[in-house]
Amino acid sequence: MRARRPLPVAATLLLAAVLVAPARARGDDVRGQVRYQGTPPARPPQPVTKDRAACGEAAADESVLVSKGGLANVIVRIVAPGAKEEPRAVTLDQRGCRFVPHVQAAPVGSTLALLNGDPILHNVHGWSGVATTFNVPMPTPGQRVERTLARPGPVKVGCDVHAWMSAWILVVDTPYFGVSDGEGRFAIAGVPPGRHTAIAWHEVLGEKIATVVVPASGPATLELAYP
Repeated sequence: MRARRPLPVAATLLLAAVLVAPARARGDDVRGQVRYQGTPPARPPQPVTKDRAACGEAAADESVLVSKGGLANVIVRIVAPGAKEEPRAVTLDQRGCRFVPHVQAAPVGSTLALLNGDPILHNVHGWSGVATTFNVPMPTPGQRVERTLARPGPVKVGCDVHAWMSAWILVVDTPYFGVSDGEGRFAIAGVPPGRHTAIAWHEVLGEKIATVVVPASGPATLELAYP
């Protein structure tokens, strides 16, 4: 019988590492809904005071949007020990004197692309509390300017030219987050198994804290309610 040639040392070490490496813990999605309990507050349209040819006669108040009992624009994030967020590229556009999207989340270090989709001047101003995060004049249709979201926390965005325009960006220090849709539904992918803290954030109604248990396989369900 022909003798087998011994494996090279590097290959032997690699094979040993594969054999003894622990299996990676598998996670799954966290799915759920954010409900609004009670009668939603009346939010009349906001008056448009200039550039009506581009902006229209009135602007919808998007701060509290409820449909079929579900609350939109709630950011739900999962606090998982050891989780490392990866920066992303996100966009904030201006269309019809309205920021699109109205609410979004991005990990720390993400690049924010500010776009001017209108044929008029805007000035995009972001605040973290009372401190200016960015202040960008955008006089040119189709203009694009990038800024880095360097610190965690909510960033309120407005336009210094059109006072009714508003948006929010929540800068998070976790890779596990989602934003509720028009009926309050959300999904957060790849959450590791275990017992975790979930934090919901809304621009007007504030934070809610809950606990979610993610099994080794299969989705976990999380139901939240405001106010």
